[in-house]
Amino acid sequence: MACVHAAAHATTEPAAPSQSWGGPREPQILPHHTRTPRRRNPHLPRLRPARTRLDHTPMRKQRGGGSRVSVYYEDDFVRLYHGDCLERPEWWTGADVMVTDPPYFGVKPDAWDNQWGGADEFLAWMGEWLQIAKSALPANASIWIFASPQMSTAVENEVGKWFRVLNNARWVKDVSRLNKIDLSQARSFLSPWEAVIFAEQFADEYGEQAKALHREVFAPLGRYMQTEWERAGWKASQLGKALGYDGALPVRWAEGSSLPTKEAYEAARELLNQDGGEYLRREYEELRREYEELRREYEELRREYEELRREYEELRRPFNIHSRDLSTDIFRFSPVAGYPGKHPCEKPLPLMEHLIRSSSRIENTVIDPFAGSGSTLVAAKRLGRKAIGVELEEKYCEIAARRLSQGVLELWEVGA
Repeated sequence: MACVHAAAHATTEPAAPSQSWGGPREPQILPHHTRTPRRRNPHLPRLRPARTRLDHTPMRKQRGGGSRVSVYYEDDFVRLYHGDCLERPEWWTGADVMVTDPPYFGVKPDAWDNQWGGADEFLAWMGEWLQIAKSALPANASIWIFASPQMSTAVENEVGKWFRVLNNARWVKDVSRLNKIDLSQARSFLSPWEAVIFAEQFADEYGEQAKALHREVFAPLGRYMQTEWERAGWKASQLGKALGYDGALPVRWAEGSSLPTKEAYEAARELLNQDGGEYLRREYEELRREYEELRREYEELRREYEELRREYEELRRPFNIHSRDLSTDIFRFSPVAGYPGKHPCEKPLPLMEHLIRSSSRIENTVIDPFAGSGSTLVAAKRLGRKAIGVELEEKYCEIAARRLSQGVLELWEVGA
């Protein structure tokens, strides 16, 4: 949520995350050693700082100052990095799903939401980390990105340059919060919602590939018929209507997706030759024999495709609608109630759980490059998923670490 284009402090190269992070470890909250020591937060557990990386190589001091620690918190499910997501693309390694709430641009008074000179600069910055996500995420990945009402269309278009957009969903909030607004000063309708762009890495192409295979196998017959009616000066739509069929039926013959009946073939032959000529000279029985040979070839290829399809089904993008009440792209969840130190953009855990549950499997890893106070990470952990988070501001890393160290119970969950 607060990850800006350039990190405030450089970090040493971290170990690349993996699907398995070893055996149980004591949760670690690693201090930012180069900063002035401050009074210890009594809510945080007293834990030892790590002396080695996750791959057991020693931590090294960063030349020229800066932090010598990149992993801020880690447990059996979650790894949280303190730094800039653009500075360390390797942090993205191993993720299957991205669920993130980046800066909205100009919505909050904080510096991290107003660091760009205009919308074009903001969208260009988005393109930088979307490109990293494109390279790091697998082919069956799902992507969820929050956006403001004002920027939702532009953000959707930017996401569409890198991924296939499926929904521009709406998180609808409690409209009673708008009652304090002076409507006499309004110049447009109020927007009690935030956008959630849902996209996928690649389209679900098996069905299209199966159709393409059918067309390819039967193309010789289709091309023969199309050549004949075009040679006679007919268009497909004209021929279909003249035969008393849907005008698109001859198109399906031409592309090889269907074969005309004997009656339709003879009627077409008579129609094309009504003014003389020799069109569709091949007998229907000859075409039928060729069709049967092609059909046998197609069935053999289709069986091979079915075997591939079964493998594909195991690899296809996960998607589960787990409740009819949550089957639309309108999400109704109450915002998070205020509490000391609350992130200004914190999202409710039930909403984040809905997004993660809908688009991931239990063994998947969720990444949030703008982790903020850790809602995505907590939601993933509660659902039994692994999670990778990146956050620039240490104060929010601290809050996220506190929430994660409490296990699946939330200290501030009331009203969320």
